[in-house]
Parts: sequence; structure tokens; C-alpha cells
Amino acid sequence: ETGKDVYVEKPLANTMEECDLMVRATRKYNRIVQVGQWQRSDPHWDEAAAYVQSGKLGRVRTVKVWAYQTSKWTLPVVPDSAPPAGVDYDMWLGPAPKRTYNQNRFHYNFRFFWDYAGGLMADWGVHLLDYAMKGMNVGLPSYVYGAGGKFGYPDDA
Repeated sequence: ETGKDVYVEKPLANTMEECDLMVRATRKYNRIVQVGQWQRSDPHWDEAAAYVQSGKLGRVRTVKVWAYQTSKWTLPVVPDSAPPAGVDYDMWLGPAPKRTYNQNRFHYNFRFFWDYAGGLMADWGVHLLDYAMKGMNVGLPSYVYGAGGKFGYPDDA
């Protein structure tokens, strides 16, 4: 509506409905929307991919990626509170279910709640898959297996 083009960091959205809404808005206002990942702008990833593709590692037969970072983030339960000054919380929630502000669900930690994000796989797993696919110079993977759970901090939010 403001006539601006948009760069969106992955993921584009959490549902196909949200994706469709963005596509319609892009067409309606005749704007450009680019979806990307920050590491694609760092030249050392290109250098790493070129090294793998050079054959200096030999023939790479299998590539596995995983993201197990539970021990890195502890999220103790905290009570709901008022949003910080200057935050338009309704705007921040967007299409997510309306709920009282809680600092655990805001700013950085939003990524751990299904209302706003796809969890660790959508947050970091996609970067790891991208590194592997770029290094191997391949398209879609042959198969994907995913597993998950809450393996640490059982009393966290």
C-alpha cells in the first residue's frame, strides 16, 4: 500500500493462506517481494560450496544436517504482562491468535511457539539444509526425515 518493495527473511509465512494473501497484495500493488536467507549474502558460504564442489573432499556420498540446540535456550515460565512501551502488540500479532502479551512469546523467543513460527527446524534447519544443498549443487533432496520433541527443560514455557 505504501509503494515499497519488500525483502522477507525466511520463512515467508506459516500457512499457505498467509502466502496467498502476500501474493495477492504483491500483484494488487505491483510491488516486488523477495524471500531469502541472510547467509546467502555472506561470501564465505560461496567459498565453502566451491570447495566442496571442487572435489578436494573426494566424492561426497551422503549429507546429513540436524539442528539440536535445545540446551542453548532455556525459557523459564513468566507471567503475562503489558507490552513494552512503543510496541503495537496487535500489529505484532498479525494473524496469530489474540492473546495477552508475554515476554517469552515476543522478540527473539517467538520462534519457539507454533502461533508465530515453525520451531527450530523452520528457524535454523532451513539454513542447514540450504548450506548442504548449495554445497552439493543439487535441487530438492531425495528424501527428508524429521523428528522432534521437547528434550530439555521440561518446566520451561
